[in-house]
Order: sequence, then structure tokens, then C-alpha cells
Amino acid sequence: MRDHQHPLRPMRRLIRPVVGALWAGALALQMGCYAFLPVQSAPPAQPQREIGIVINDRGRTLLSERVGPLVERIDGRIDKRENGVVTMAVFRVTDVRGESSTWTGEQVAIPEEAILGYRPKKISKFKTALLVGALALAVVLTLGTSLDLFGVPTEGPPGGGPSQS
Repeated sequence: MRDHQHPLRPMRRLIRPVVGALWAGALALQMGCYAFLPVQSAPPAQPQREIGIVINDRGRTLLSERVGPLVERIDGRIDKRENGVVTMAVFRVTDVRGESSTWTGEQVAIPEEAILGYRPKKISKFKTALLVGALALAVVLTLGTSLDLFGVPTEGPPGGGPSQS
């Protein structure tokens, strides 16, 4: 029986939950590396760029059968604009309550009279840097605890060597 413990042993119990929290946080940040810019009245110059289209009150009525009632924003990629209609491949629809549904790129025609504005999507440098830092720290801590890089001894000497009296 050992009378003393290595000073880092209690820290090892704390490192594992921290590593788990870092991995969970990194997973959550992964989805947040992009941000939508404020509402703009003109569509983007690059039509193949991912964008959010904010729908006005009239648009909610016009689009209710195609995308659901109370739609607030339709996220996707604009494929074309012609004759007063924007056609886009839809990836997500968000309603006025904040609830969203995921789509798989179905084509939806949106009359320009239904559009309040456009919200271009851009990469968030801060969130991306935060994600990279969290992932790097999680990898170091995961490898450190699993490979015992921090020097915390295991239960006893290998082979159960002789005990001292």
C-alpha cells in the first residue's frame, strides 16, 4: 500500500472533463465559423455565394405553401435572378419564432416583391481562430492524458516490484 501520491494525480482527474468540454465546445464552434452580415437592399454581385434572404410580410403569404408559414429567412445559394424572381437552392428556412428546418438544396423561386433584404454570409475570423485554438488545445490535452505525457504515474511500478517496509 502506498502512503503518498504523486502531486499531479488529482490534476489528472480534472483534465479529462476539461478535454471533453473542449471537444464539445469545438464542435459547437464549428457551426459558428460563419456569420451573416446585416440586411442589405441589393443582392450580392456574386450569384453563387451563400446568402440569407429576409422575407417581408407579403412574402410570408406568397411563400407559405412552398416553404411554410411565418418564414422569416431563407438561407441558400442564389442560382439566378430574372424577370423579378430569385431562384435559389435552399439549405435552411428559419421562421419568425427562430425555429429552423434544414433543406437539401431544393430549388425555390422567390418573387422579388417578397424580399425585404439580403444577408450575405461571410467567414468569421474571430470564431475560426477560436475554433482552431480550442481544437489545438483539445488535441494536446487528449494526447497528453492518453499517452501520459504529463508524467503522472500509474497505479504502481510495472510488474508489481518489491514493496518497501
